[in-house]
Amino acid sequence: MTLTQEKSVEARLDELSDRIDFLVAEAEERRQLRESLAELTGDLSPVARQGMESVTRVLADAQQRGYVDFTKGGLEVLDRVVSSFSKEDVEALGDNIVLILDTVKEMTQPEIMQMMQSTFSGINDVEEPEVAPSLISLIGRMRKPESRRGLYRLIVFLESLGSVEVSETQTRKEAQL
Repeated sequence: MTLTQEKSVEARLDELSDRIDFLVAEAEERRQLRESLAELTGDLSPVARQGMESVTRVLADAQQRGYVDFTKGGLEVLDRVVSSFSKEDVEALGDNIVLILDTVKEMTQPEIMQMMQSTFSGINDVEEPEVAPSLISLIGRMRKPESRRGLYRLIVFLESLGSVEVSETQTRKEAQL
């Protein structure tokens, strides 16, 4: 072998030695990374297992208590609502939402709710007479304080209904258009 060839072989061996050193260092880094990941996995496994058990318990409890079925039913209702209203309907709702919520707030006062409950349960308990009651029997029922209070409330309701100006109603309708 000539001197030039020896130097070429020696340069190649140096280059190969450098590459081997680099690969050994890379392999060592990867081994350390694998060990770190294995250690991390070992540390996180009990936490993940406990978290999954907790989530499973919560979901099973929600299922047992009916939350899942209620949510499914609610989504079906929401789907019907969404498919039943146009963009214009939603905009009109947005224009009137404060008025609607104020009305709902007034309706949900305990006195109103109690009155509505007793009214509806009373209506359900009424047996329809075979013959329409006579005027005299209706006047006779007016002796009861409950009848007079009910009639008074009906008259107050009719007065408030009559106090709404047609122009106000018309203005609301025009605002919706």
